[in-house]
Amino acid sequence: MTAPRTVLVPLDGSACATAAIPVARRMAGLLHATAVLLHVVEEDLPAPATVIERMKLSADDVHGFIVEQRRGVAEDVILQEASERQAAAIVMCTQTHTDIRWRTFGHVAKPVFRGSPCPVVLIPPTRGRQPWELRQVLVPHDGTPTSAVTIEPAADLAAGSGAELVVLHVAMPAPAKLVEPGTLLVPSYVDQPHHEWKAWTREFVDRMCAVGGVKSDANIRMVVAEGEADAAIVRFARESDLIVLGWRGVLEPDRARTLRRVIQDTSCPVIVFRVDRAG
Repeated sequence: MTAPRTVLVPLDGSACATAAIPVARRMAGLLHATAVLLHVVEEDLPAPATVIERMKLSADDVHGFIVEQRRGVAEDVILQEASERQAAAIVMCTQTHTDIRWRTFGHVAKPVFRGSPCPVVLIPPTRGRQPWELRQVLVPHDGTPTSAVTIEPAADLAAGSGAELVVLHVAMPAPAKLVEPGTLLVPSYVDQPHHEWKAWTREFVDRMCAVGGVKSDANIRMVVAEGEADAAIVRFARESDLIVLGWRGVLEPDRARTLRRVIQDTSCPVIVFRVDRAG
């Protein structure tokens, strides 16, 4: 990966938004980046100490962070700062209201997510500020070349923290629609304990590592599940510390169902790589 420069942490002044801080601290260390807490307001800028006090943060909470303030429309300023700083990632809460369970994104998080020039790490606002460690990274992989984009950065994060990389493949022996060319499909004997199933699993991992540029000694475990992809990911995420997803850039109401459900229903951070900008 390209050497990152900044991990950007947008804060709106609410206590809920500060749930991103422990994740950003660890993520900045893994990416060898500087962590910047960015507070954006549309009115006159308050004193930095006032902002920190309003968010109920202590000196220890912000130790190691650069605290900066900007004036303007929040989403516009965040995206501009991310672009100008060539940010390695934006780490932010999906929303700062914990009583709106049906909404995936808040009014600032959604345009930032859609327009971000870098990966976005989404934090559930209910997570709180407890320390965050990376012991298991979950990568849903449907066998397509597109989903392979997430493998290399996921493996890098796992290797940097000594974490296990768990690849979750949701088996669909008979796809109902056309699949992407080059997709490695699950064999028809998916539900049978034949020795071929073990061989196919090994083939899947080998191809995934080759396409994703993963080292052969990486700590990888593959898990195969059946059923709906979103439900399987949410289920396996209960034992994970980070989910790595690829996204094709479409967020209309009838699209990105799996992405929406995972972001909404999991309690661990989700890092999303936009595939059409992955280069």
